[in-house]
Amino acid sequence: MGNLFKYASLTTKIRAMSGDLISIDGFKSLCECDSISSAMNELMKYKYYKDAFKNVDVSTLHREDIEQILMLSSLEEFMGLYKFTSGTPRKYLNLVSMYNEMYVLKRILRDILSNRPKSLNLKFYAKHIGAHMDFNIDDLLAANDIPQFIETLKNTEYYNCLNEVYSKGGHTIFEYGLALDTYYFDICFKFAAKELKGTESKDVLSILGTRCDFLNMQWIYRTKKYYNVKSADLYATLIPHYSKLSVDEIKQMAESEDVTAFFEIFEKTYYGKLEARLFKNKPGLEEIFMSSLEYLYTQNKKRDPYSLATLSYYLYARELEISRVTKIIESIRYALPAEDIITTILKLETRRSFA
Repeated sequence: MGNLFKYASLTTKIRAMSGDLISIDGFKSLCECDSISSAMNELMKYKYYKDAFKNVDVSTLHREDIEQILMLSSLEEFMGLYKFTSGTPRKYLNLVSMYNEMYVLKRILRDILSNRPKSLNLKFYAKHIGAHMDFNIDDLLAANDIPQFIETLKNTEYYNCLNEVYSKGGHTIFEYGLALDTYYFDICFKFAAKELKGTESKDVLSILGTRCDFLNMQWIYRTKKYYNVKSADLYATLIPHYSKLSVDEIKQMAESEDVTAFFEIFEKTYYGKLEARLFKNKPGLEEIFMSSLEYLYTQNKKRDPYSLATLSYYLYARELEISRVTKIIESIRYALPAEDIITTILKLETRRSFA
């Protein structure tokens, strides 16, 4: 009963906001558009996109431009939700805000390490990132190499983990990204274990653990497919948090000879068995990841609607929606047939019901 009073107004607000999410039929209609202009007309039926793309000539935008517009609009929506919350939900949203900040930092790191112009216009992000951190956005914009970038973050919580990577000779986006991810998940797991109780704690821990499980499996899979990494070196690049995978299963996958052997082990894990429940036909690893998360968020929300489960489900649904919209618009730009877009992005033919 305590949670009912604690989350009643927030749950009501999120239910109202969920009415603006694009349904499966809405996505199908978007996929069937034969031009960017007709796709935009379709999107304008939804308040979120009508606001995001007002006064913008979408025909001139590339994928990264669209991603930036949608992310900024998402951050605006997030700030409105943040101001509405207090207590535990606000603490949770602080972690989501941190995730958004880290996304921006990774993009900047990637551009610096690739010696290319910055792919984000950080001036637009100034009021959304670093709000609770002591650094100058102009200094971050001016950073042209890793030492300058890290020095800019000297008074922030990100400095130590990034500086440690640099001090050890780190020179790839993967090394810096892993350090940020590990730091982030450490904080999130502590929050779920100490700040939350009962089912709410268990639900959040299951989501975090699933994200870590799949990040680790995706990296192991890529090393088997694209790189030649020794098992001992591979262990050092994994996030030290697990959920439904045992240490022995991680060890077996890390030491598997190739991709075929990797999937033979995967099929015996919790996620391999869940795959059989969620899919009619065998999907790729990323699709299994996204569907496993969607399944967990959905089940958690059904079981305990007056909790963080409803908030986290909505945030994930918006994240997934933005990803789909971006991919669909890009596919329409390249004149892909509607049937191919639906099959590739929505994957409706392979999915089973989550009910």
